[in-house]
Amino acid sequence: MLSIVRFDCSTQIKNIQEMKKIIMALAGAAVLASCETTTSPGIDHVQEPSIEVKMAIDEESVNSLTVETTEDSTWIITITDGDPYLFLKPLEMDVPAENKAFAFEYKAENTIDKTQVFFADENQEVDIINSVFGKSAPATDEWSPYPIRLTKQLKASGWGKKGETMRLDLGESIVKGNKIHIRNIVMRTLNAEEQAEEDAENAAVADKEAYEQGIKDYLATDWQSGITSVSVLADKVEITGTVSGEGQFFLAEIPLFEDIFSMDKVPQEYRHDITGTSFDVTLDRSVVYGASEGSAGAGYDRLLSKWAVFRAGQDSDELVSSAVYAGDNIASNGPGLPRIDLTGNKKGLGGIVNNALLETDIVDLGLKSATINIIPALFINTVQTGSYTTAYEYEGTTYYIDETYLSSNIDNPVQVASKYGVSVAGIVLMQLTGNEISNLFRHPDYTDGVYSMPNMTTPEAVNAYAAAMEYLADRYSKESMRISHWIVHNEVDGGSHWTNMGADVLVATYMDTYVKSMRLVYNIAHQYDSNSQVFVSLSHGWTEEAGGGWYKVVDILDLLNGFSKAEGDFYWAPAYHSYGSSLSDPDVWEDDEAQFSMDTPYVTMKNLEVLDKWVKTTENMYKGTSMRKVWLSEAGVGSGVPDDVKDGVYPEDKLALQAAGFAYCWIKINGLEGIEALQWHNWMDNQSEGALLGLRKYGDTHQAEPKPVWTTYQKAGTSEESTYFESEGYKATVGDAWGIKEVL
Repeated sequence: MLSIVRFDCSTQIKNIQEMKKIIMALAGAAVLASCETTTSPGIDHVQEPSIEVKMAIDEESVNSLTVETTEDSTWIITITDGDPYLFLKPLEMDVPAENKAFAFEYKAENTIDKTQVFFADENQEVDIINSVFGKSAPATDEWSPYPIRLTKQLKASGWGKKGETMRLDLGESIVKGNKIHIRNIVMRTLNAEEQAEEDAENAAVADKEAYEQGIKDYLATDWQSGITSVSVLADKVEITGTVSGEGQFFLAEIPLFEDIFSMDKVPQEYRHDITGTSFDVTLDRSVVYGASEGSAGAGYDRLLSKWAVFRAGQDSDELVSSAVYAGDNIASNGPGLPRIDLTGNKKGLGGIVNNALLETDIVDLGLKSATINIIPALFINTVQTGSYTTAYEYEGTTYYIDETYLSSNIDNPVQVASKYGVSVAGIVLMQLTGNEISNLFRHPDYTDGVYSMPNMTTPEAVNAYAAAMEYLADRYSKESMRISHWIVHNEVDGGSHWTNMGADVLVATYMDTYVKSMRLVYNIAHQYDSNSQVFVSLSHGWTEEAGGGWYKVVDILDLLNGFSKAEGDFYWAPAYHSYGSSLSDPDVWEDDEAQFSMDTPYVTMKNLEVLDKWVKTTENMYKGTSMRKVWLSEAGVGSGVPDDVKDGVYPEDKLALQAAGFAYCWIKINGLEGIEALQWHNWMDNQSEGALLGLRKYGDTHQAEPKPVWTTYQKAGTSEESTYFESEGYKATVGDAWGIKEVL
């Protein structure tokens, strides 16, 4: 039987006879050419036809589905369970560079919510970083096209060589028994409509890149004029600075909801006159913006603003300084709480909840730090509804607080922790609950993900966020109930998943918004607790992204340094999630992805020395003198996976290795000055996690029975540590990897 390869071409040919010659020549080579042709007397050449590479499903390499092949070369797929995916057979030829679309025709009984394409090598090892999501596919009983453009990902991955393959995932919200018919699977060139979409996207990318470059140029500029200080008093804001050069200068306020990088002409309400080469301007702290006939406008606290010098122009104004925030010059109306000293005790617990075991574990384990999740939309709303009943006014707007939620979920565990001098960090998470205020919290470019980046683009959204933080900072700045640190969102290097503000956001653009969120939390908290601190939450990536569409942690940290130096330094530090490359493996010292180098792909429990060296480097220090000490705010060592627990019995060997793995990590943590604390995750094993990370076994089926690692955690940092570690043979188990290593 003749094997046919289809050619698609859109060519200009001088005459029909020439076209026939080409088709006959191709047919003789066992190739079918499909061409849309036009005659053009002015063109004397013919473009090369492109090869449409046919692909086929590998019926032996599927998950949660079955495949049946019909006589007319149609595959009938039946979904049998969650996470359905299939592999295609290896490519029989290289994919031509111009073939940028993966496409097929389909029929489906139910909607396919989305697809995802993974590039794979000859061994079906997939490239997660360059995977591509496809759009949803509606249910249909007619053959319908389903294309996915892969241009950027193909370029990044280099995929398309003979022998390589591809994995196709068929949705998350699956219906068991759903039948999907697929035929004509190909890699082909883009059609006219797809090319137009790509051209429009490329133009948008060029605009994004230009905007991004503007941010980088701003951070790199050595300004001749500048803001010397910004001081926030009880009811006033005082700004001092200097100007240099010729022209008419003015001081500009940049409220948190404005974008300085798009501000060609500064609005009159933000302009303030200055004279001479130095200036000292004092303004009311509270102001109303947007007032007009028929609109009262929005109140705003200038505590949150940054300030810059501009040179006035006829059509546009010129920025001639960086824009500076108040930093630490903020009047305090709190009780003067001291910093909680963690020296000598670095043990903590991640994700504390209102649990009967909390107080006993704080005492028995000797804990001094903890984290707690705080979701603003669960306690504050813009309307009085349900349990949101307590009125709370912020800048002229009334919000409503759910006191019951706060009392049962936040107050009690924080009170217990405060009773024993435990330093608690609140993790601020913008979960979209669907209530009225969460619609304000959602970033306008949010597309997908567990949490959203806060909306920092409108006065209403900024004020709603500020109101939530003002209420929290006031409520939890007491000796008896204190949150002393604030972790701003979750794993922000994984923005596409954990702090989403859209797809394909360039890192400097992303960080400009994130820094605004950090500044809001920091400045509000410092009104009540001058020793409060904010953390940037980071995964275990370093010079490589920890997930597809993520950012490099080193880029996040470099940009944070850049914004701090340009806009006034503030005391932030890394909150690191130093899991191993495999969460479930207890022998973390074997982690090949973690290297003792500042260029390591990942930082895990194995090479915490990298974090220690980073915070001790002068250019990374707060104002060049103080270390930004790291909290390992979500980190632990696993003892296998849930499937390892058979008939309710945990594998003893992995439990022992988990304890040894912690002991190995503890020697590093306790000996590294730059690591201030570890908040172990998880308190108890959790069925929803893919690894058994708990200090205790399952709470339901095993009554939260302590695991061997619980006892090791208890002994760590006490006078019994050395004797216990030796009796358990931890150093012998780990071998030569034991101890602190030098970082190159």
